[in-house]
Amino acid sequence: MKTSTPAVQAIETSFPVQVQLNNQEAVNRLNQQISRRAYELFEQGGSVDGQDRLHWLQAEEQTLRQIPEIRESSSWYTVNVPVTGFDKEDISVAVEPHRGVIVADKTQHADGNEATDSGSSFFLVAKWPSEVDPSTASAYIKNESLTLTVKRSTPPAK
Repeated sequence: MKTSTPAVQAIETSFPVQVQLNNQEAVNRLNQQISRRAYELFEQGGSVDGQDRLHWLQAEEQTLRQIPEIRESSSWYTVNVPVTGFDKEDISVAVEPHRGVIVADKTQHADGNEATDSGSSFFLVAKWPSEVDPSTASAYIKNESLTLTVKRSTPPAK
């Protein structure tokens, strides 16, 4: 009989990640980061008024990364994202009909408490090829990779 050592079992274990359907937590964290970066750009540009939209768009481009690969199987979309060094408490996932947002941030846990480690963060977006049903979304972490799966919406009956 083949048995696994505890270290192997820990690596093979998957941990569910809560998917936010109203998208508030992940989007709020993303907007806070973009806002901070836009303000830095404002200050770096000599604090000149009237360029707030430009600063916001630049900050958004510098902060937000597109998930490069969305796999499609049958009527499901799946993305895989490496989350090495992040705990499940550091990760927020939100799904809307046209996009998914993944936030991994060591500076603030999902419970709203500040973390002592000022470590890194990333903000990713998956733009679905077609509309999805957010209520079907599920996410889990296994082997330091987050997998997010969501089903395409069925077109309305004619």
